[in-house]
Amino acid sequence: MVEDLERLKQRIPLLEYLQRHNWKPCRAGSRQEWVGLCPLHQETHPSFYVNAAKNLFYCHGCGQGGDLIRFVQLLLHLSFRQSVAHLEQELTPAPASQLLDRAMAFYRLQLHRHPEATGYLQHRGLHDPAVIEELGVGYAPGGNLRRHLAGWGYPFDLLLDTGLINNQGRDASGREPVWAQHWRGVPPPFAAALQGRTICLGVSQ
Repeated sequence: MVEDLERLKQRIPLLEYLQRHNWKPCRAGSRQEWVGLCPLHQETHPSFYVNAAKNLFYCHGCGQGGDLIRFVQLLLHLSFRQSVAHLEQELTPAPASQLLDRAMAFYRLQLHRHPEATGYLQHRGLHDPAVIEELGVGYAPGGNLRRHLAGWGYPFDLLLDTGLINNQGRDASGREPVWAQHWRGVPPPFAAALQGRTICLGVSQ
């Protein structure tokens, strides 16, 4: 039972769950700490902190804290068992239309886990975290997306058909910045210099 619960929380990272439910975070101190307005009570000053590495949250405003399951309990007013059932239902493969959104959420989460990615954006003159968030900029480290989406129940053929992986089963994007508009064929203004070519971080452009 304990192992099953830990596996469930690993398959649904707390930060990703919050972002998919419209939580707007800003980085706080370390690259694994995030802060934003608390989804559990009304406030005007951000006091809701998330540690992405530990998969935990704590709100200095209302004093609530815990893991993903505890957050669902508080947000939806469910029992522990109901919260687990709710999260397990979320792991049921969603329509293909949501696949790219989940892929982009994964890439956005990776951006701040890789200093070379944020360093590249700074080198290109993109410093403002609010702008980065608004544009949906992410980072594709390569080698992890297929495993992440497979954990959501998406089959190999669907990932291949959408172009997220290649025929060898490897991530189609690797060690390059990506952005939300990219999935819709509309690059953001700052990315004009990136159009039409792959960006290999660490290589002089």
